[in-house]
Amino acid sequence: MPGPASPTDRPKPAVGAAGEKRANGSGSVRLRGRTWTARLSLGEAGRCTFSLPTCRTEQEANGRLEVLSEFAGRLLAAGQVVVGVPLLEQAAAREGTALRDVRLAIDQLCKGEARPRSSGDTTFAEFAERVLTGQLADQYPLHVKPLRHPEQYRHKLNHVLGVLGPVPLPRFTVDHADRAVSMLPAHLGASSRQGVAKIIHRILALATYPARIISNNPLPRGWIPKADNNKAKSSLYPDEDRRLMAAVDIPLSYRIYYGFLIREGMRADEAGRLEPSDLDLERGAIVLDENKTDDPRAWALSPDVVRALRVYFAMCPPKERVFSRPSGLPLPGRDGANSFRNHLRCAGIERPELFETTESRLNIRLHDTRATFITIKLANGRTETWISDRTGHKSSSQIHHYKRAARKVAELGLGDFAPLDEAIPELRGQGRAVGGARLSGGAEAAAAGDGGSLGAAPQGQMPASADVPAACAAEDEAAADRAALGPRWATPAPSAVAEHPEVIEMVNVSSARPATARKNRLSLRAS
Repeated sequence: MPGPASPTDRPKPAVGAAGEKRANGSGSVRLRGRTWTARLSLGEAGRCTFSLPTCRTEQEANGRLEVLSEFAGRLLAAGQVVVGVPLLEQAAAREGTALRDVRLAIDQLCKGEARPRSSGDTTFAEFAERVLTGQLADQYPLHVKPLRHPEQYRHKLNHVLGVLGPVPLPRFTVDHADRAVSMLPAHLGASSRQGVAKIIHRILALATYPARIISNNPLPRGWIPKADNNKAKSSLYPDEDRRLMAAVDIPLSYRIYYGFLIREGMRADEAGRLEPSDLDLERGAIVLDENKTDDPRAWALSPDVVRALRVYFAMCPPKERVFSRPSGLPLPGRDGANSFRNHLRCAGIERPELFETTESRLNIRLHDTRATFITIKLANGRTETWISDRTGHKSSSQIHHYKRAARKVAELGLGDFAPLDEAIPELRGQGRAVGGARLSGGAEAAAAGDGGSLGAAPQGQMPASADVPAACAAEDEAAADRAALGPRWATPAPSAVAEHPEVIEMVNVSSARPATARKNRLSLRAS
């Protein structure tokens, strides 16, 4: 008896004339990236491509293609191929008993005894779309919050949807998740891989409750991989901050933005979304209701930041956002690292560790303005509570990571940040000092009603034309009053005598030596 025919001896579909379509039910396999796919001709359903996430070799892919061709032939014969395409998608992704269930469903569909798919067979991709679009949040508002940045989650999910997308949630196993994570692009770092794994875990947790599509999360505790967070992060020194603020070649809108981040410790994307209504410059306060941790916080701004913002707003009144580019577009939040490093170089800051990425260190990012704030403030004696009020950190351990760098700064005696309104040349001398010192320059002229411009910079210190629109005209006396500090620091404006205190002569009179009384001169100056 002749032996079984080899794969090369099996009959192949007849090849017709040039341009003739492939026979219905037949197809081919192809490797796309790291995932095998099968493409079949399905008559009125057209040519469909199915992902084969469980196939690791071409031989396994061809074996699954034969199974799909068998199922497709039966659906075509029964006239159910259009409604049976979802079943073919499941057959491409399932193994073992799960694949047997698909075969039974196709049997019932071909006999007219069942629908192509039950409502309980929602796939991972379908449920993820409900999460990303906010449909699940609308359905369960008490348990699910809408995503603020769904595009970021979608970008990460795109790495695994080719493997996990067609898998029905009731049949999802930890093996599917392991395979998807193992096939992530090689260029992704440990923290990025952890981020993808967290999203997979979160979607399955929501499918468990409140959606109740599956009875429990198939991913065990500890499945999310650990990220390597031990890399050293860079931060600026106070003298480098002064050089950055003084670099007039950098647009003023960027420098005021960087200076605010460095002195207040906010996240870059939080500051980028600030609206004028979030600031109370009369009282020197800020209210941040919407943030990453959903923990509303408010604090008192540094007085020098308040003065700088008042003068800057007099030059360039804010519109929809507090901080914006010279063109009016919002300043970068999460994507401003390259611009930040370029501006540091433009300011002449060339410390190598700020621009190098190695196995043990990250180059400086815009987010590291928070690390700069925490490090310098710890070095200058600020408490963890004071810092966490501004940064939003919820545990002491998060701030503890910066204490070693803070001790170095303290031992070197590098000091604190220069006042923002004095560090930026365009703003220097334009504000009102804490305690009620007079307005200077153009602000004083505006307060006197002589038509001077509020906060006008001295000659040679005017901001670039791209920063200050022509519409920033002269302010009247009422505008000058609004620019003054509010009740938290308000004191009567000093008189001219207070500006030039008179030397008062104090004489000690004694009955024993009236003629030789010693004179003590004491200069009393207004505080």
